[in-house]
Amino acid sequence: MNKQSLWKEKYKVLKDYTEANPEIHIDMSEVSIPKHLRDTFYRHFDAVRSTLVEDHCNSLPVAAGTLSKNYCQSEKELMELLGLERIEVPVDLSSFLHDPKQGLVRVLYNRLFELVQGKVTMDEFELLADGDLHATTANFCCLGYESWAALALIRLMEPDQIIGVDLDQDYKPCAGELKEIAFGRQFHHVAKRIPEFILHSQKFNKHMAVKMPLAREVETYYIPFEPPVKPKKRTGDTSYALDSRVLFLSVVADLTDIPVFADIHTRKIKGPDLMVEFILEQELADEDALADVKRRTEIMKPKFGTCIVVMDPEQDAEIESPADNIEAFAVGFNQSKLQPIINKFA
Repeated sequence: MNKQSLWKEKYKVLKDYTEANPEIHIDMSEVSIPKHLRDTFYRHFDAVRSTLVEDHCNSLPVAAGTLSKNYCQSEKELMELLGLERIEVPVDLSSFLHDPKQGLVRVLYNRLFELVQGKVTMDEFELLADGDLHATTANFCCLGYESWAALALIRLMEPDQIIGVDLDQDYKPCAGELKEIAFGRQFHHVAKRIPEFILHSQKFNKHMAVKMPLAREVETYYIPFEPPVKPKKRTGDTSYALDSRVLFLSVVADLTDIPVFADIHTRKIKGPDLMVEFILEQELADEDALADVKRRTEIMKPKFGTCIVVMDPEQDAEIESPADNIEAFAVGFNQSKLQPIINKFA
């Protein structure tokens, strides 16, 4: 039996089990599985998903395993160093970072139910599942890399303390306790975009504000006209979003004067000292991708400019900086190549 047909054999076992137990009712609009049959049903169901992923993983980029190893190491080091209970990322991404194969198994849950319910044929399912796995692998490798690089940059600052950031009764940023971090998480507010946390750097003997907003959100921080109606939707916390991010870093000279990076209602921006972007090497030749970086740099006007971290540089690649206030660094998973970025605060 070849691997390409193995999942079909596993699926036949699942289908036979379903047909042998008429108490299980599954059609295009309903799924009903009695409690006493669920364990066995899902054991067969998961066997189909695992078999598909195992075959896909034969062509999984080496970077996925390297990313997982590096991320888990950085996560462990920072949690122990700062006494954190956890570093939280969205569930699906977290699963991928800690075990790429298991993370991809999760991706196929709804897709396999489409087949079980008869919404797609087996040929359609195989094609769609393959596309899902390849797209998710590429996307999660990029998003996971951003999280790893942010943790690595923080680690290079040799932090010995971490402080949360809240808003007081006057909506002014204030220091608070912090037991876990999640990039994108902050006190909910309709307009103010504040740091997610502050750390003390032993390396520079400075407090550093850290924020990692969604890249697309940064472009909404400045609106060149007065909004006719102030939005009432509670926004600010983007920690559950699976989308590309940028990193803000700023020195905080006084913990009673924590920066508000953006107040969308008043159209005021206090740019970070440094902004870090993450792109693939092929995007360096993409005018649209670079235009996005330049636009965000122009909006935030970081004091030390913007640093582009190239996620997948060719070995010994020479990377040209695209603008005077934007530098590019060929990093990959060589953490030491992030050092020049941190050294800007020396």
